[in-house]
Amino acid sequence: MNRLKRPDFIRYMNKGGKKMAGKNRMLLFTIGCTMLLLSACGGGSTTKTDDPGAAGKEAPLTPEAEAARVANSKLELSFLYPPSGTEELFMARFGEQIKKKFPQYTLKFIPRQSDNYSGLLASKEPIDIVIVSLNNTGTYLTDIGLESDISDLIKKYNYDLSRIEPSLIDIQRRIANGGIYGLPLGTGAMVFLYNKDLFDKFGVSYPRDGMTWDEVYDLTRRMTRTDGGINYKGMVFGFASVIRSNQLSAPYFDSKTGKAMFTDHNFVQTFTNVARFYKIPGMEIPNNKYSDQADQFLKDQTVAMMINTGGMVARTAEALKNWDIASLPTLQEKPGLGMQAGPDYLYITNRSAQRDAAFQVLTYIASDEYQEWMARDLAFVPALKDSKKAMQSFGAGLQGIQGKNVQAIISQPYAPLTLASPFTANANSEMNNALNAFSAGKDVNTALREAAERIDKLVEQGMKK
Repeated sequence: MNRLKRPDFIRYMNKGGKKMAGKNRMLLFTIGCTMLLLSACGGGSTTKTDDPGAAGKEAPLTPEAEAARVANSKLELSFLYPPSGTEELFMARFGEQIKKKFPQYTLKFIPRQSDNYSGLLASKEPIDIVIVSLNNTGTYLTDIGLESDISDLIKKYNYDLSRIEPSLIDIQRRIANGGIYGLPLGTGAMVFLYNKDLFDKFGVSYPRDGMTWDEVYDLTRRMTRTDGGINYKGMVFGFASVIRSNQLSAPYFDSKTGKAMFTDHNFVQTFTNVARFYKIPGMEIPNNKYSDQADQFLKDQTVAMMINTGGMVARTAEALKNWDIASLPTLQEKPGLGMQAGPDYLYITNRSAQRDAAFQVLTYIASDEYQEWMARDLAFVPALKDSKKAMQSFGAGLQGIQGKNVQAIISQPYAPLTLASPFTANANSEMNNALNAFSAGKDVNTALREAAERIDKLVEQGMKK
């Protein structure tokens, strides 16, 4: 304790050079020593408590205790959910569960103001969390400068990223140049659905798990026919979604140059593999209305099989009585490999003044607790690395999903994700244009080259703005 008897310390305790009575001096000296000793022993990891009766007290907290303290703080968190723009959907999918987990938090929903958010950005209104898909991360986060690296929070709370599906974290590392901007909501996995009634009608065996694309192509040919004056199709796709989620991880754009990669070998192979289905007689799309394909499967019920995004599971359960799920078809050169995921993320923005509280929300959404609820009541595919438990109750809270082959959805590893672009939506449109040209007789290389030329001009114009 000799180090505490420094002259500067004595001068601090005797401001103005006034002499103190012995008892008072000793009392103050003892208090000072105690304070310094506690400070020295604290290691710098102290946090003030929120207990009004313990004002000024400090105590070291473990990451778990700090998380609990933050979770019990009274504060407001603001959320931006641009894809839907409705508070009702936000509350149904996230808000009600967040309120149950964090009753002290007040949740503020920010309505969508405009497509480019110019008014919102100019207002400097606080935005704690943005919920948006990977493909729209640029539009609603990075391209408008709202991104914030949460690596410090991951370290502070010892958050274990290894429990998350690896491809969902790997793509975040690429977006953030080694950092990470958000945690995933779900995988957005593609699914392979089929109408058992149509297979029964025509005496054809159902699709099975582990089929190749070639086998599914042959099955599509068998199921495409006219019967009783009704045209039946073997298969429909979310065409651009299947191309974008391809198993070869062939990207739309070169990540360095921004140029379209439609004529790259892997991309041509991907496009040809899917586009050939539309050259089967009877598989043509009237008036090129690709958006109507899901209705043909769900409402008209004249399509035997459909590959589309995971959200179609709940819609299929509502529309069809006799249906099921098979694992996605695979490529011979990539046996057993599934398609890329199509995840949504929760991002903490650089406008958040409540980063710790926002991070507690992110970790809750990625927790087993929420992921199991989400799988059960929303039929969303979990973002967990090991999602078998959550998938056991997949869709149990909804009608018509029980007893279906839901484990097929997660039976294959995900292909590595490709980076999205601000022009991804435009590229999706060009895929449909290229398909139209290919279906009309133009060779695949020419159709894709012309599509690449169009999108490159569009990108060049956009970069000049």
